[in-house]
Parts: sequence; C-alpha cells; structure tokens
Amino acid sequence: MKFSSTSFTFFLTLVAAAAPVSLPACSTGSGTPCKCPAGSEYGESVTFTVIGAAAKDVTALTSDFFETAWLGLVPYAFTGLDNKPGSTRSSTLQTTEGTYNITEKLTKRNIYPDGSSIQRFEQLKSTLPVEYYSKKGSFQGYWITYQTEMVFQYETAVVSSVYSCATGHPLDFGAFMRSAWGNVTSVLSNQGKVQGKSIQPQTIQLWTAGQ
Repeated sequence: MKFSSTSFTFFLTLVAAAAPVSLPACSTGSGTPCKCPAGSEYGESVTFTVIGAAAKDVTALTSDFFETAWLGLVPYAFTGLDNKPGSTRSSTLQTTEGTYNITEKLTKRNIYPDGSSIQRFEQLKSTLPVEYYSKKGSFQGYWITYQTEMVFQYETAVVSSVYSCATGHPLDFGAFMRSAWGNVTSVLSNQGKVQGKSIQPQTIQLWTAGQ
C-alpha cells in the first residue's frame, strides 16, 4: 500500500491534533486555561449582574483599590500609591481552611469617559504559596478582574472573573462576589442613585483537578 505525500501530511495533522495541549503556567499574563502548580487545582469563577444605577456611580463605589468596604473587607496594610498599578493591600480572609492574611497587587486600572471601568489584581507572587494550617495544601495564587460597563443611563453591567490555583476549594469566589455586588446595589439604593432595573447576581464556576 502506498501513501501519497498528501495522505502523509493529513496523517501528521491528525497526530498533531490528537497530541495533548501544553498549557502555560498560571500567571498574570497566562490567559486561561492554564496549568497550576503540582498539588493544586485550577478554578474559574465568573459572577455577573446588572445594577440599576449610572456607571459613574457604580465605578466610584467599586474602583478604589484601597477602599474595599463594599467587598466586606477592611485592608490593614498598604504599599504604594492608591489606584496605581504595583500598589498592594493586605486583608484578612475567611476560608474553609481558616482565616488568612492575604496580600494583593494591583496590575491594571482604567476608568473611561462614560463611567465604565476595569480593575485587575492578583495574589502577590512573592507571598506564595500560602500553606494551609492543616499542612494539607496551599493557596497558589488567584488573578481577578472587575469590569463595569455602561449599558444605558441607569443600567450598568458588572462582571467579576477569577482564575485560581489552590488545593481543594477554600474560597467560594461566587458566593463572595454575589454578596459584594448585592452590597453595591444596596449602598447605591440607600443613596438614591438606583433609578433603573437591577437583577440578582449570577455565578458560573468550575474546578478542574490535575489541570
């Protein structure tokens, strides 16, 4: 049986397509999906909603890196200038593995003329891994993006997305962010700034072992 050059090329294409894809190590610029360190699992979580207020008002409440009361957190230490990429904040987080001091670094922050915004931050690389008190795993990093986008005068779409590496699922990012975006709606409503339609926050979340 003879193989033509065309058939051989087609065969090589099939082999290449069947070969496992090598994922980049999870990092600031890795994109997703990515490969977590050994002993940790890759996770993705996105929470989205619409808040019935002007984008400039939603952004004013949520875009200050050092002011995080809307998240239910009060940072206890800072480095750098507020809202400047490279600055850090340290907060105490409750997890299923106990209470930990976590330091986060701001990597991007933009506010646009229509009031829309984007903010990106991550667990500070130099503090990783954070070992669990149980000695049965660790936090290996997370990378978070908050976005607000003007849809109409009094409707703002908001999205919080995170990819992460950890042993098990010590942080329920979905539950945390649903509570946070609910806080934003409540605060703005109390200030008389909710004049449009809001919806309840929704989450899509997955975890992949051995990614």
